Amino acid sequence: MLKYFRGKNLIFLILVIFLLLMIPKITGIIMLFFAAYVIACALNPFVVKLQKKFSRSAASAIAVLTSTLAVFALFVPIVMIAYKEIGAFIIGLPERIVAIITNLSNFSIFGHKLPEMISLDKVMNASPDVAQSLVNQSLTVTVGIFQVFVIIVALTMIIYYILADKKYLKDKFIEFFPPQYKEKASGILSEISRKVGGYVRTQILSMIAVGLMITVVLLVLGVDYAFLLGLVAGILDIIPLLGPTIALVAILLVAYQLGLVKIILIVAGFLIVQQLSNYIVRPILFGKFMQLHPLMIFLALFLSEQFLGFWGVILSPAIAAMICVLIDELYLAPINATATEGNSDE
Repeated sequence: MLKYFRGKNLIFLILVIFLLLMIPKITGIIMLFFAAYVIACALNPFVVKLQKKFSRSAASAIAVLTSTLAVFALFVPIVMIAYKEIGAFIIGLPERIVAIITNLSNFSIFGHKLPEMISLDKVMNASPDVAQSLVNQSLTVTVGIFQVFVIIVALTMIIYYILADKKYLKDKFIEFFPPQYKEKASGILSEISRKVGGYVRTQILSMIAVGLMITVVLLVLGVDYAFLLGLVAGILDIIPLLGPTIALVAILLVAYQLGLVKIILIVAGFLIVQQLSNYIVRPILFGKFMQLHPLMIFLALFLSEQFLGFWGVILSPAIAAMICVLIDELYLAPINATATEGNSDE
């Protein structure tokens, strides 16, 4: 036993304990690197194809740059259309606010009108405090936007280095395993990369499908700002459960003046799109690219939200793919192989 208590082993044990204690405090950094790893896995097949003509570094740079330009090429036309609708929305916003206030003034609950239940004097007295609070928060919002920009730049650089130094990073990771397990570890890592890489492609296709279907529904029903609301619904689709709810609320706030029948049709159309996405589009895409059962996705969603927060929710399918590969390779495959050998001996 004493041979295991050497200096290197003790230092390694101390580092592992320290890392476990630090994990709750560096969850955001871990999720940033995991997100970069997921995107790098999605881009790796393109890098492999480009390596036939370029070096690994050049192929990685081309893949990252091309994917960035592709995202802009995809979203800029939609954003430009949405920009015009945002302008029209802002111009008509005062009129909409007046209409909302009028409707609220005439709204009654059990015979009592809303103004009788809410003191307008208190609301007016509180309005300066609200305005001051908004002014105070403006600096925080500005800092937040700058932080998002820094995160995007850092994420892009991390993706590039993961792609460019893929072999070096993989070899260093494999060094942590004993010689008899190196080949197994390499195979598991490759399988994880293949399944996790499918997450990005699947998510993008799912978001595009939802955005297009919502836009068509809103155009057919004559809802204003259909392209803008479709864009919002497509982007928010990346957040399971909560994202579609926020999108529906935004749509209803814009379309409430169309009447009860139109509102019912809008809600019904939205729910139909969500059902098509959840039970046809997403299962087909996730099944094709990631080979995941929907129940595993839901389980990963709830667990990731509980322990990892917002980014855990977004990356839950990729986390589920990684866990499924580990369970299959480390537990199910050996058991099934042993059972098969036992049956053959009989």
